Amino acid sequence: TDALLLLKALYGLGQSARVYFKTFAGVMGKMNFEQSQMDPCLFLRKGNDGHWTYLAVWVDDCLIIGKEKDVKQTLEDFKKHFNITTKDSLEDYLSCEIKINKDKGTVWIGQPDMMKKMRNKFGEWVKGVKSTNTPGPPHTTIRRPKENEPRLNADDQSRYRSGVGALLFLVKYSRPDLSNIVRELSKCMTDADEDAEKILRRVLKFVIDTSDYGLKMKPTVPENKDIEWDVVVYTDADWGADKDSRASITGFIVYLLGCAITWKSKQQSSVSLSSAESEYYALSEAAREIKFIVQLLESMKVKVKRPVTCRVDNVGAMFMAENITTSQRSKHIDIRARFVTKMLDDKDLEIIFVKSEDNLADSFTKNVSEKIYQEHTGTFISTKEELD
Repeated sequence: TDALLLLKALYGLGQSARVYFKTFAGVMGKMNFEQSQMDPCLFLRKGNDGHWTYLAVWVDDCLIIGKEKDVKQTLEDFKKHFNITTKDSLEDYLSCEIKINKDKGTVWIGQPDMMKKMRNKFGEWVKGVKSTNTPGPPHTTIRRPKENEPRLNADDQSRYRSGVGALLFLVKYSRPDLSNIVRELSKCMTDADEDAEKILRRVLKFVIDTSDYGLKMKPTVPENKDIEWDVVVYTDADWGADKDSRASITGFIVYLLGCAITWKSKQQSSVSLSSAESEYYALSEAAREIKFIVQLLESMKVKVKRPVTCRVDNVGAMFMAENITTSQRSKHIDIRARFVTKMLDDKDLEIIFVKSEDNLADSFTKNVSEKIYQEHTGTFISTKEELD
């Protein structure tokens, strides 16, 4: 029988991406870059003057941050190993538009290409929909149709999936304000009804009307480089929000130097027996994210202020976190959530009470009123013009 020896990975094979990344990481090692233990796609190199150069890679798109001379040296080193194309400014990355105002110290991240595609695909479909000031109808939840209830036909269901998929792409990068309603819409990807479709049209209309919205960042950068960076997280839960499963909703948003950097709206995997328990699970979910963020920043040689501040609007959840008990009301709680107490004991986390109306994670667990939407999302959403 004949046999062939494969000298290089063929394009399209399952192993090709792995082989490429191993080759890329090997080259980075030759360039004296060290690979972050927290994120394998992050590489760091310390220059002779003590300054660090950071390189983040997404498939074959690289982002290099550092002193100008260090960035130029990195590009020269790259050219010895790869054929590359370069851009001198960070105006577009991974289909996101990035606008940096160095004079005011602000950054705006938007997705105009995705917005254009959504207008072309759904503009006519939502043309007659009334404009609104919030993405989701306040105090309303979406329910999946029961077995004997009518559903959308195949074509309408396909359009529904396409609309939700586009919204998920926005939530991931530049529109955290859509997180909760898009999570709800995602429950009906295989069997939506006319009510869910009606809400989808409302959300798409809102997004098209606010196509100039994006993620705003105005970091409170410390003048003294030795000052520790501040991380603050807000967590919230909506107890028993899913009317079918009675599962609660977890929501949180994390700020670094006053800038929103990560957020989540997620249905909890277990059914909580009290509002305090649901809030405690939300807290533990946020604590895991905090652990990762702190370790990632420290792997980048950034000093992080300890303990990290976590703001919660439920006293019962705070008590559960600060006290390990085996009472009838708490002894059933999953042990995986108990590590929050250890973070508190180790002074890695500090829990502070915040009023519900001031909890910036509130809109990640429920569809809020216009007043709350404007007050809360104003901390992380704006138009480009507002930052100029």
